[in-house]
Amino acid sequence: MNVRDSEVISGLLDKARYKLTEDEAKADIIIYNTCSVRQHAEEKVWSEIGRVSKCQSVKVSGEKIIGIVGCMANNYREAIFEKAPAVDFVVGTADIGKLPGILKEIEKHKGGMLEKKIYETDADFREDEIYHTGFHLDKEHAFVVISEGCENFCSYCVVPYVRGKLRSRDYKDIRKEIKGDIDAGITKVTLLGQNVNAYKYEDVNFVGLIDLVNSVKGLKEFSFVTSHPKDTSIELFKAMADADKLKKYLHLPIQSGSDRILKAMNRGYTRKFYLELVDKYRTIVPNGALTTDIIVGFPGERDMDFQDTFDLVKDVEFDAGFIFKYSIRPHTQALRIPDDVPKEEKERRHALILELQKKISRKKNAKNS
Repeated sequence: MNVRDSEVISGLLDKARYKLTEDEAKADIIIYNTCSVRQHAEEKVWSEIGRVSKCQSVKVSGEKIIGIVGCMANNYREAIFEKAPAVDFVVGTADIGKLPGILKEIEKHKGGMLEKKIYETDADFREDEIYHTGFHLDKEHAFVVISEGCENFCSYCVVPYVRGKLRSRDYKDIRKEIKGDIDAGITKVTLLGQNVNAYKYEDVNFVGLIDLVNSVKGLKEFSFVTSHPKDTSIELFKAMADADKLKKYLHLPIQSGSDRILKAMNRGYTRKFYLELVDKYRTIVPNGALTTDIIVGFPGERDMDFQDTFDLVKDVEFDAGFIFKYSIRPHTQALRIPDDVPKEEKERRHALILELQKKISRKKNAKNS
């Protein structure tokens, strides 16, 4: 999602006649497009801002303008200016369409001190036009956002607090964007959403959207991420099997193999439900790839809970897995639970699951080669 947001920002600024550069030394403006899902990602941003601003302890004419956009903007809001005084503007996830205007406002003060910090995090939705600038980093593949926000409120997840309520884009605008990509020579796309399965605009749900996208002339291949198990259905699997242009790939985060931890995470499904879902997927979509996300060290995770997760990974044999150590996130319900799994134990569990998944992936790759 953040990769696509960075493309949107780049496209908006390109249309406003700003020139992009990969050479930090030549940049007059540095914009950090941020993620708040994990603490480590935020720490990297704070560190980078500190590095860039070391020689800018006092603002003077000609210095770089620094901005934070995205999840951290919504997570910390005006507190960013206190934590990082070098930052000049803060723009939230739904406010990125305002960036060209904000930079023009800053330019009015070029050659002198900024009179005030600029802070925009109040918008509830994005104007759809921002998705149609035609800017893509990859000239063969495009990301297409189909929905924004999330309302699942998993107890560990900050996304609903920084990206807002679920909002599905008009399927006509999605098709328009894909056709624009095809006109530009791009024939492969990935549909994006925090929970694509929850997509619904008027009478078109996600299964219906798959059919619509599959029928777009000139499109050669498409895929989607991410699916939430509780909203995943047999109808989706049948649509995946029938859509000839759809890549047979499903990213289905389990997060934990323990029913007790799944309940504490507010995931809305059980271990048994997930395993039955996997069986149905592999029956209906033969040879379909399956990947997952896992969090180890969630508050209250005991040895037996971790063993449940370990055993599930061993039994399911995912094609790939993204393994994370739990970290406290602001605003979330899990913040109320003592983070009682020691750092060393989180690292041990992380290493064990990671090594197990690597062995499984190697075995699958050897079998398919």
